[in-house]
Amino acid sequence: MSEFRRDPLSDHWVIIAPDRESRPRGSVRHPSADGCPFCPGHEADTPPQVAAYAADGRLITRGRWQVRVVPNKYPAVQDTLPARAATRDFFETRHGIGVHEVIIDCPDHWASLRQLSAHQAALVFRAYRDRLVHWREDPRLAYGQIFKNSGPGAGATLDHPHSQLIATPVVPTQVTSELVLSRRFFRRQGRCAFCVMLERELAAGIRVVAETDQFVVICPFASQFAYETWIVPKRHGSHFEFAEDGQIEGLAVQTQNVLRRLECLLNDPEFNYLIHTAPFRSQQLPHYHWHLEVFPRLAHIAGFEWSAGDYINSVAPEQAAEQLRNAWPAT
Repeated sequence: MSEFRRDPLSDHWVIIAPDRESRPRGSVRHPSADGCPFCPGHEADTPPQVAAYAADGRLITRGRWQVRVVPNKYPAVQDTLPARAATRDFFETRHGIGVHEVIIDCPDHWASLRQLSAHQAALVFRAYRDRLVHWREDPRLAYGQIFKNSGPGAGATLDHPHSQLIATPVVPTQVTSELVLSRRFFRRQGRCAFCVMLERELAAGIRVVAETDQFVVICPFASQFAYETWIVPKRHGSHFEFAEDGQIEGLAVQTQNVLRRLECLLNDPEFNYLIHTAPFRSQQLPHYHWHLEVFPRLAHIAGFEWSAGDYINSVAPEQAAEQLRNAWPAT
């Protein structure tokens, strides 16, 4: 049974999730569709699907799917737990209520997101948005985190391309920090800190990887990791789940482009990406700006990072951005 515990010294939330102990250790490699629970024909090997999309984007209940969403077989949080009041003493705890879903990106066992067509990739991001829209209506939940782990070193246990959603009754610590600092900036300056950041980055140009009518792709000024890359919408918006179809399509294309640049420059590195968005219980926020962050897994977090909570990055973001601007797979 899962449980949320707040560290009284750091204010971080930790999910104690004993059921995760039974999931496969390390990476479970399937050289073909044989035995892979995410491949077509093996739908009975996963929990019953909660959503599926045909190639033309229609929601379907059966038949040939392009994107499929299922509950995680080894969830970090559980939708079936009974409600329980949070403790409010020195050791604060909450019941591990929540949702943990797997978004299966495509039927092809070996295709990566960057290899999909623009339409197919957009369908993956549409599924992200739709699942957040669905779960924001649940009064028990405060936040939905979308993320992808690609490769064993990034936390993936199955080869078949997939993403995940974890929705919880608490707002993650990192997002809370962004919300607090951006609200503080807004109160002082009357502007969104993310919008100001985009203006400054576009004016300087040295950390900009790409720019479109909709998005700016940057290696952020204080990148924690080598070749860390953010995709930030130009138009202010606090909630990813409120994004329109055109913006979803543009985000999918830019994410594919970032992954292709990383593949070309760094020989197809393992990576994580995530979407930071505003909490469910809020309407549009003038001080917060949703965005997608990509982290190539090139180095291990070591003693200084664990002890200090700060990071040592061996590649300056200005250098990373220049290299990524010039990186593109040969056609």
